[in-house]
Amino acid sequence: MYLNLSYYISILMNKIALIFCLIIVTSCHNSVKVDPESRRGTRKETGHYRNRNRKGHEQSESAGIISRGDTIFIPLNSPVKSRLKLTSIEYTDYDDQFTTTGVVRPLSGHRADITSPFEGRIVRSFVRLGQKVNTGTPLFEVSSSEYLEYVRVFLQSRNERNLAEKNALRKKELFDSGVSSRKELDESQLAFSLADKEFKKAEAMLKILNLDPEKADLAQPLIIRSPLSGEVVRAEITVGQYLKTDSEPVMTVADIDNIWVVANIKGKDLASISMDDRVEVYPEILPDAPVPGIVEYIGNIMNPETRSVEVFIRCRNSDHSLKCGMFVTVKFSHRMPGTIVIPADAVLQDNIKSYLFVQAGPDIFIRREVRVTSAPGKQLIVRSGLKSGDVIVSEGSIYLR
Repeated sequence: MYLNLSYYISILMNKIALIFCLIIVTSCHNSVKVDPESRRGTRKETGHYRNRNRKGHEQSESAGIISRGDTIFIPLNSPVKSRLKLTSIEYTDYDDQFTTTGVVRPLSGHRADITSPFEGRIVRSFVRLGQKVNTGTPLFEVSSSEYLEYVRVFLQSRNERNLAEKNALRKKELFDSGVSSRKELDESQLAFSLADKEFKKAEAMLKILNLDPEKADLAQPLIIRSPLSGEVVRAEITVGQYLKTDSEPVMTVADIDNIWVVANIKGKDLASISMDDRVEVYPEILPDAPVPGIVEYIGNIMNPETRSVEVFIRCRNSDHSLKCGMFVTVKFSHRMPGTIVIPADAVLQDNIKSYLFVQAGPDIFIRREVRVTSAPGKQLIVRSGLKSGDVIVSEGSIYLR
């Protein structure tokens, strides 16, 4: 009896120990397995939440905007709609202005560099630097044997012509009276014709040299006279100086009451200039006193190095504030009727093309290419691509890009 009881007790204790071990093993397994799963589950749930938020944010930004080529559709509930500003296009009169640099030059035909047409020695000077002169005013006197030879030839040809003319008239009278023959008359007329040609040739030579044939005199030295009215702006004359035919000019006379301002204009700005446009020229010495001018000539040859064209502006320079060779600032103002001007923010750039968005219907916009040039005040002048009545996105175009 005693053995049976001990046996059952031992079996019971073994079962209790086995149950206890199973409880410990189960608890350890749960503590190692469940916690990492719960942590991974938490991370997965957190990550899922973030992705959902990120996805939801992207959807709210795009808000279902649909793009079909160049056409953009915006739903009514899109927040982008409130960020767009629309502007209706209208034609307006616009004063296109831009500024560049220029250089002052004398007018064509209003400057003369003067020297002697013959070799000789300067024996007298009649003017001084800065003196006003008129056309024909004596400038300086030259003693030249070459000049005297031209005068001698001219005077001789004139005398021979006069004699031949008198002889031809006398032969004509004798022929009419029956005293002289036809042959003698023809010979006299031929002699006069040849003498007249020699005279005209000698006379033309003096005129080419800017000399007055009526004042040709072997007793008088050569007098160099001014070919135009103006001012003596350079005089490098020394009495006794010997001049050769290839000598540099010793005097310059220029009319500086009217001058050129030559501005170099880039190709992109040529469309903003036309003949007779009003211009303001600002000298460096008087930046607050512009000199008015007018465009008289737009060059047709572009400088390959500077990629610019010369534009000639005529200015009245009565106070001589503009000096030849001076650099100046030139402000152009060109009236452009029927012009479209838009904000610079309305236009986007894609590679080398400019474009904007034009409203095609309620919440429907079409991407359209335009050609524009810059204007002051963050504005653009539309050269092509828009017309009056178009409605464009003037602000917020970046949201439709």
